[in-house]
Amino acid sequence: MPRILLLPLDERPCNFLYPALMVEKCTDVQLLLPPKELMGSKKRPAPFLLLAQWLGKNFSCCDYAVISIDMLVYGGIVPSRLHHQTTRECLDRLHLLADLRARYPQVKLFAFSLIMRAPCYNSADEEPDYYAEHGSSLFRVGVLRDKIQRNLATAEEKSELSGLEQSIPRSVLSDFCSRRSTNHAVNLQTIFLAEQGVLDFLTIPLDDCALLGWAAAERQQLAAAIRSHALGSRIYSYSGADEAGCILLARAVNHSRGITPSVHICYSSAGAPMVIPRFEDRPLGENLKWLVAAAGGRTCFSLQEADYILVVNAPTEGQSAMGDAKSPAPHSAFGERCLPDLAANLRALAAKKPVILADLAVTNGADREWMDLLQQQNLLKTLYAYAGWNTAANAAGCCIAQGMLCGKDSTQSALFTCHRILEDWLYMSLVRRDVAAYAQRKGLSFDDSWQEQLLAKYVTRQMCRLAKGLSLPAQVEISQISFPWHRPFEIELFIQLSAPSKAGM
Repeated sequence: MPRILLLPLDERPCNFLYPALMVEKCTDVQLLLPPKELMGSKKRPAPFLLLAQWLGKNFSCCDYAVISIDMLVYGGIVPSRLHHQTTRECLDRLHLLADLRARYPQVKLFAFSLIMRAPCYNSADEEPDYYAEHGSSLFRVGVLRDKIQRNLATAEEKSELSGLEQSIPRSVLSDFCSRRSTNHAVNLQTIFLAEQGVLDFLTIPLDDCALLGWAAAERQQLAAAIRSHALGSRIYSYSGADEAGCILLARAVNHSRGITPSVHICYSSAGAPMVIPRFEDRPLGENLKWLVAAAGGRTCFSLQEADYILVVNAPTEGQSAMGDAKSPAPHSAFGERCLPDLAANLRALAAKKPVILADLAVTNGADREWMDLLQQQNLLKTLYAYAGWNTAANAAGCCIAQGMLCGKDSTQSALFTCHRILEDWLYMSLVRRDVAAYAQRKGLSFDDSWQEQLLAKYVTRQMCRLAKGLSLPAQVEISQISFPWHRPFEIELFIQLSAPSKAGM
């Protein structure tokens, strides 16, 4: 039985719970996770010294290690955007990996290190306090600087940049740029660690990015460093973040099994592979190839040679037109899709091969029109893996990993597929829209634990009501719901197989 150690990106379900459900419940792999209490909490960083102690104690017990550099160096994804450590202090923390490699050379060491995001909106929920006022301006500065660097900027844009840089307080711009510089130095150091053989494999995902901007400019420099050291076969960079741990877990399991799964991709429209999704920097079809490859698989043209079929429900237009689950895009973004044909093909494919469904038509939840159609045609139960949450890369990466990790025809795998359908469709696309309004009507707050419990009960009732009559891969019931970051954006969901009715006994 292979043993894999995982240091997750943070404590959220997508990074902590999903790997446990996929690996511990659905495979013969033993997963070593840090105690939940060592993971920090949103803006509160995980304690480095305690994590280092845990790694030192458990590294010798594993065959593979999957390490989030952001967790190791900064204490999590949100602390990576908030910390006040010097670049030297951050780089020093990476010495731990070289030490572990020297002490335990038999362990295969995979790591992922994010290129820090710069959201295009004003919000300090997951960013420094000043992002509430200057977020959109900081984003725009990154775009304009990148355009100038590429000799693409007009005179008007150069003038705009000058004005923006004057409007942003010097302390704000300095703090933001300093932290990005540190993040970039850490990413360069991970490339060096790969070159030195400390890391066997490395991914550098771009967190919530775009075609131009801070992340795009930094990626160019990192790509040049990767090419200069001829490390393109051992270091991949793609759009993503929260799926990265699951992707590398799949790679570790595939490596332990000595297999390279083949994936055939079926799209919802002819133009879908060329769409650049929101929060990403390249065409969908290319990013999916990177995700499959990072997971230790390959895409294939032939249906016959495929181990899995990846069915992709995608928009036909990109970033500007792509909607959000709570406020879908205009129909024009989906005009070319023939969903009945896609459903018919899904039925035919599922009769031959395991079907993985990446529901990417909207961000932050499932495509309601598409999921309604699958329910009407009794096709939900045919799905081998499903995801429709957050960004396109988050969803696609999660379901690709599930497909490769989970045993075929496994009850536990079917249970996790049900988990993803209930959370990504019923909650994120339907119930979540009403939670904030319900809280306001009742005068309830997520900041109060007792009131939050009342909101969780409301969500549970609504989801149970919507789940009645669904034809899922397994008969399940909701056992627990909570809000891990004390907000309605995500939930922590636990489900279980339904107890058999007395009538059926």
